[in-house]
Amino acid sequence: MPRTSPAAVGSFVLGGLAIVVAGVLFFGGREALSPKMKAVAYFEGSVSGLGPGSPVTFRGVRVGSVSRVTISFDPKLMQARIPVELKLEPDRVKLASGSTGLPMLLSLIEAGLKAKLEPESLVTGQLLVDLDFDPNTAGHTIGELDPDVPEIPTVRSDFEELRRQLTHAPIADTLIQAKQTLAAVERTANRLDSVINPLADGALHALDRAGRTMDVASEAIQDLRQSAITTLGDVRGLTADGRQQLAARGQELSRTLITADRALQAARDLVVSANSLVARGARPRDDLEATLHDLAASASSLRDLLQSVDRDPSVVLRGRGVR
Repeated sequence: MPRTSPAAVGSFVLGGLAIVVAGVLFFGGREALSPKMKAVAYFEGSVSGLGPGSPVTFRGVRVGSVSRVTISFDPKLMQARIPVELKLEPDRVKLASGSTGLPMLLSLIEAGLKAKLEPESLVTGQLLVDLDFDPNTAGHTIGELDPDVPEIPTVRSDFEELRRQLTHAPIADTLIQAKQTLAAVERTANRLDSVINPLADGALHALDRAGRTMDVASEAIQDLRQSAITTLGDVRGLTADGRQQLAARGQELSRTLITADRALQAARDLVVSANSLVARGARPRDDLEATLHDLAASASSLRDLLQSVDRDPSVVLRGRGVR
């Protein structure tokens, strides 16, 4: 049997080691050799679903991972804290200007950088740590500062706030109130049934009476319709008679109107003649005035004669002498 050469064995072992080192450098060498920066965050709620290797993102872009999740317990205060240690990779962030490393992280925290838990998968319940700027919201911090491990303030995510509200929601009280409400609705429905049944009977009777009233009204309307038809026929006949009478009397009416017009013209002429007779300065008016003066003088003489006869009746026999 031939003997194995120690040199060959050594070469084989060295070759295997070289392959292993090359594989490590190829598959994880960049991550192993890239610079790392530590940070810590204390979340107020549960961190169930968060563990070593969970992603750390900035607006969805991975910038690191969770390195460890531990429990810090204070026996004096009987209070437990859960520090989440983060391993950030600065080479994933390209800066336009400024410093890198720890000074950069401290500047970002000062500018309002906050950490919050977001669901990585709703199916598995895994969480991730998302970083973003939120300077208007006060973050949760512990204050146990380590100069080499800065603390990133934390805020509740929308998902965590919803879960907290659901956890602290008064579901039992709500169910009791819902049962009471349903019971009240049932009592109201029963009462409505007891009230609605008589109302329904009354409504049926009212509808029956209304139906009979409509029947009577229909008969009355039919009678009125027949009477209206008869009346309209009479009116049509009267209208026809009137038209015939107007047609027969049309000529007489025309002659009467002509005669009336002539009479009006004669009256107008008479008025004009009377106006000319009584007009101031007209001769007939002067003659009339002279006649009236003579009549007035004759009446005065006759009045004197009557007065003389009344005083002395013999005056009629002997006449009036000259005095």
